[in-house]
Amino acid sequence: MASLTPAAVSAQSSSQLLRGAYSLIANTAVTSVLGMGFWVAAARLYPSTTVGRDTVLISVMIELSTVCQLNLANGIVRFLPDLGIGSAKALRATYGLTAAVALLLGAAFVVAAPHLSRELEYLGAQPALAAGFVLALVLWGLFTLQDAALTATRRAPWIPVENGVFGILKLSALPLMLTAGAVNGVFLAWVLPIALLLIPVNLLLFRRAIPALVSGATGRSSVARIGRRRVARFLAQDYLASVFTQATLTMLPLLVIGILGARESAYFAMPFTIAVAFDTFAYSACTALVVEATLDHENLRALTVVFIRRVVALLAPAALLLAAAAPLVMLPFGRAYAEHGAGVLRLLLCASLLRTVIALFSALSRVQGRGLRLSFVELILLALALGSAVPLAHSNGIEGVAAAWLLANAVICVAVVPMLSGILRRPAAPGSS
Repeated sequence: MASLTPAAVSAQSSSQLLRGAYSLIANTAVTSVLGMGFWVAAARLYPSTTVGRDTVLISVMIELSTVCQLNLANGIVRFLPDLGIGSAKALRATYGLTAAVALLLGAAFVVAAPHLSRELEYLGAQPALAAGFVLALVLWGLFTLQDAALTATRRAPWIPVENGVFGILKLSALPLMLTAGAVNGVFLAWVLPIALLLIPVNLLLFRRAIPALVSGATGRSSVARIGRRRVARFLAQDYLASVFTQATLTMLPLLVIGILGARESAYFAMPFTIAVAFDTFAYSACTALVVEATLDHENLRALTVVFIRRVVALLAPAALLLAAAAPLVMLPFGRAYAEHGAGVLRLLLCASLLRTVIALFSALSRVQGRGLRLSFVELILLALALGSAVPLAHSNGIEGVAAAWLLANAVICVAVVPMLSGILRRPAAPGSS
């Protein structure tokens, strides 16, 4: 079969880029809607004590899993697409490493938790639940990593399907667990569908997606070009960046409750959750750019231009529209939330507009292997956001905290735009389109 011309390769990559980006945006929407439906149903079906207890278990499981995954989801997206014949072995090794870390950390948690918090004492009194929690931690890590693998193998359209089925199964399991008299019905309704979906998705990955990717591989892989030591160093730096990002998103709400109290914290938490969910659209879509730029690295500029014109141009007006409609967006939470949170949401969504640019910068930094630059930017963002939020919280309340978030992201955006401009001004590869 005749080889594709550079122009055709670029056109194919552009098509795959948009297919992946739109699929990941759709996945975020599906996950958000079904996730909200799950918690509404849980609140109506189960006693508040059960919901509260199982919510803590699920939240802790997700947070611990983030640590156990060692940020390898980004590593999968960046290096699996062109790894070649070693792709399946590398993915299995990644699964094995994160599962081992989850077993160790999960076991340590269920042993220590009853001594750290009265609300978690029941874990020590229920060995079956403790063992189930550790197993769930392992399964959730694999479930998250398989989405990264689907993205890396150009099977992103399957991700909203998979998570849509997951959401429906969770909802269906809630009344079934209630009828069965399960003590931790909400937690089980969340976890059991994971085990059901891992098998078919990984059959798709290992039997079809990875072999198809390997058969189409051309040239040296990114790992071969960069070198294993530099890859390991990049993954460590990228992990550090993710730690700073998570610290920023976690500490900002904690700062609000510490300075302004529980009621103001509630008024801040809802718009902040909406804004972070909107940010997920951009960051998820950018993983598709990382994949395609890895497979077609000579056409990085062309792919970036396509992404800006077709994806960023879609997200930017959406952020502005939501900001304009902030009182209506907040109204379902109650009039008090709409009154106190609308201004906060407007400021946070303006920040989300800037974070779309930062998400693009992060994606290109990963493509170029600039992990240190990425971690430095996230560290500065953390320092700027928290440093300005404290005085502004005292002087302007929760709107001051939102303004601090906007200001911090504006500073970072101004700093990274010249780097993005440098990539866009760089001449395209000969024959690319």
